Amino acid sequence: MPSQEEPPPTEPPGPDRVPLPRARQRLSIGRAVVGATLASLLAAGIGLWWLDTTLAGAVAAVWPADREQAVGLVLLLQAIAGALALWLVLAWRVVEPLRRLKRQASAIARSGQGGGPRIDWDGNDNELGAVGRHLNRAIDRIDGLLEALEGRHAELHRQAMVDALTGLPNRRLFAELFTHAASVARRGQQPLALLFIDLDRFKQVNDTLGHRAGDELLRVLGQRMRTVMRGSDLVGRLSGDEFVALLSEVEDAQDVAHAALRLIHAIEQPVPLPGQAGVQMQVSASIGIARFPADGRRFDELLQRADQAMYRAKAAGRGRFALYRPQDDAPEPATGGDAELARALARHELQLHYQPLLDTRDGRAVGAEALLRWQHPDQGYLAPPHFIHRAGAGEQLQALTRHVLHTACAQQARWKAAGLAVGPVAVNLSAAEFRHDQLPAHVGRAVHEHGLGRGELALELCSHMVMSDPEFSLLRAAELRREGAELVLENVATAPLSLALLAQLQPTRLKLEAGLVAGLPHDAAAVAAVHGVVHLARGLGVAVSAVGVETPAQREALQRAGCLVQQGFLLARPAAASEAPAWAAPRAAQRPTAASASSPDKAH
Repeated sequence: MPSQEEPPPTEPPGPDRVPLPRARQRLSIGRAVVGATLASLLAAGIGLWWLDTTLAGAVAAVWPADREQAVGLVLLLQAIAGALALWLVLAWRVVEPLRRLKRQASAIARSGQGGGPRIDWDGNDNELGAVGRHLNRAIDRIDGLLEALEGRHAELHRQAMVDALTGLPNRRLFAELFTHAASVARRGQQPLALLFIDLDRFKQVNDTLGHRAGDELLRVLGQRMRTVMRGSDLVGRLSGDEFVALLSEVEDAQDVAHAALRLIHAIEQPVPLPGQAGVQMQVSASIGIARFPADGRRFDELLQRADQAMYRAKAAGRGRFALYRPQDDAPEPATGGDAELARALARHELQLHYQPLLDTRDGRAVGAEALLRWQHPDQGYLAPPHFIHRAGAGEQLQALTRHVLHTACAQQARWKAAGLAVGPVAVNLSAAEFRHDQLPAHVGRAVHEHGLGRGELALELCSHMVMSDPEFSLLRAAELRREGAELVLENVATAPLSLALLAQLQPTRLKLEAGLVAGLPHDAAAVAAVHGVVHLARGLGVAVSAVGVETPAQREALQRAGCLVQQGFLLARPAAASEAPAWAAPRAAQRPTAASASSPDKAH
């Protein structure tokens, strides 16, 4: 059987190897292309020579000149024709696309609502077409960014106009709604009624059950008030425990009285405390009423007169309403309000006790809180929740405010003169005190009369009253800082809070409330809230402290979270002022303030 000759082995083709037949085929194709190119160039050269000769002969026939002049004229004509052709090509491929790009860019620059018009560049495969397509994509992105910004602007506008806790219009939005309603009522000659609603003894709910319970109570009562009102009426929240309502199409005073009684009855119904079976919260309401246009035409004017009527209702026994009377404009006497409280102020029965803020790393004081106490002749020492509401919101409350500010500043000055450094002395402000027009003047006078430096007086503000009217709060905070006081914000863990507002408010310290500290270390929600506030304070570059520390376990849990500045019975009890308190040290020791003791770089 004849043997078959095996073909020689071949290497498989790789990326650097091309099979021989294919290579020969490519070589032959390349030779053909080169030959065709040379042939074309030769033919083109011959054609151009023939064309030049023919044109030169034709020119010589019609224009008597020698051959060299004819050839020169032909070359000139060819140059002109070439330049014209080149210009046409440039106009088609470069100039016109550039004009389109310029029009598109100008339209984008002029547009205030979007990225500008789109132009179809799909037929342009050159560089300018690519630029145009990129520009279209940029327009799409600009449109998307503008839509996102518009949505964010709408959300910020809503937050600025609506109370975060109750969802009701805040003071700013309610004023705008009143302006519109007043315009409609003026054209139709229909009266309006403005109701100022103040919850009676709401502070006791906060003090006994905590601010979370108070927030729940405000939220439920806000919903109730909106439910019992007519669809054409408005309900809003001014600040803290103060609400406002606007009644439209009221025929007479009886309609207003019925509406006020519905509100009072709805507010007085008990509110169950979530998570605690059998525990209920109950408050009453005092309502003052002013009518448009009889009692005033501007919102601020009507609100002030409704407020005056509300205090008359409160003085008459609470849980009732009162219509504004011109007599309410009479100035309140200096000793107005509660007569017994006025006598206590005159007899110096109202004293300040001081509780230090201690740096738990070394036990040194970095500040002190001034706590008002009434040394009642029959009942002993009384804390503010038991008597502060008796001062109302008139001149007597302002007299108390001036007394506390001057007493605290005078004591700080005595400690300084004795060579002691106790850090800033903090004074608590109520919502009524914070809103009073004369507060910045009172603060500035107390600071300057006693020779205190900037930051040696601190004012403690509740987050609830700051968030209820952000625009006013920012203006008032700036006024107080100009007078030399620093700001402390309390209840930041349990109150609705805008981070943007918090950054603008510029507090020097955030304060964790006693109700939150009481849950440490076993309440996981309380632990998470403490960690959250500490990290928030670090991000803002401000201090953080805790009040109500009563057990070693609470102190250690706060230390683990990074809250080193603490205040409470475990560390030191409030006590009357002394010339050399045990927690104070010589000023030469350069004691750190609460801000420096818990600054982010020293938290651990």
